[in-house]
This record gives sequence, C-alpha cells and structure tokens, in this order.
Amino acid sequence: MMRATPILAALPVALMGVMLWLSATILTPHAGSLAAFDTRVLGYTLADAQAYLTALDDTGRAVYLVELRVLDTLFPITFALLLGHLTLGAAHWMHPWSRMILVLPAAAYALMDLCENALVAGLIRAGADGVNADMVNLASEFTITKWVLVLISVALLGVLWLLRRKPQQA
Repeated sequence: MMRATPILAALPVALMGVMLWLSATILTPHAGSLAAFDTRVLGYTLADAQAYLTALDDTGRAVYLVELRVLDTLFPITFALLLGHLTLGAAHWMHPWSRMILVLPAAAYALMDLCENALVAGLIRAGADGVNADMVNLASEFTITKWVLVLISVALLGVLWLLRRKPQQA
C-alpha cells in the first residue's frame, strides 16, 4: 500500500508548486499584493473582499477563474487522497471500519475546498460592487472550515504515528 505514496505525494506537491508560482508571478501582483481568498486562514470580511476585488485587475481575475480554478479543483482531490492514504497506512493495525472513519476529515476537507472554490469564483464574477455580506460570509466560512479540516487531518496523522504499534514478536 505504501508503494503508491511517492506518486500520491508528487501530484499535490506539483499542483501546489504551479499554483504558488501563478499566485506569486501573476495573481498577487495583479491584486495589489493582497492575499488571495483561499489563503486567508482566518477568513475575511465584506470590506476585505471588496478591497481584494477592487484591487484585482482583469488579468488576475482571468488567471483566478481559469488556470487557478482548474488547478485548485485537482489539488484538493489529490491532497485528500494523499491524506487518506497516509491515514489508512498509519492506522493499519485498526479495524477497517475504524480506519475508514479516520479518513472522513480528509474527505470533508476536499468537499469544503471544492465548495469554497465555487463560492470564491462567484465572488470574483460578482466583483466588488456585486458582492454582499451573505456571499462573503459563506465563502469565508468555507475557507476557515477547509483550513480547520486540514489541521485536523494532519494532527490525526501525527497522533496515529505516535500510536503506531510495533509488530509483536512470537
């Protein structure tokens, strides 16, 4: 099972690398150096969103809605698969149903990130004058929840690693 780990790790790492490069070279400069919605771990307010959307020019908007949207659709899926794979491997000594339950935070992360991406795309399409507090609050809640689930998934892996059982000698 763990033979697939390098491939499963390479996919999200490569996707993240391309996303970071696009963000650093195109998105951030075309948004007045403001942080993208997805990266704001503590969320954002209506004023934050309007400031970002005002600063984001047409080039930044196009990159966000096309290239980054495609990459950020693939990333959460591949990252959740990696987290789930590592969780299953780290909990190899547990009952299969227990192991499946432990994968739920990684799966929930992927769902939250994909929903967040759709909500952020809606904010970008609406623009600074078209967004309202409800739209921004919902997107922000998904952003925060996504980061909380990543933290839970990584912490769970750490706990499982600490609890791993060594093979018993006969």
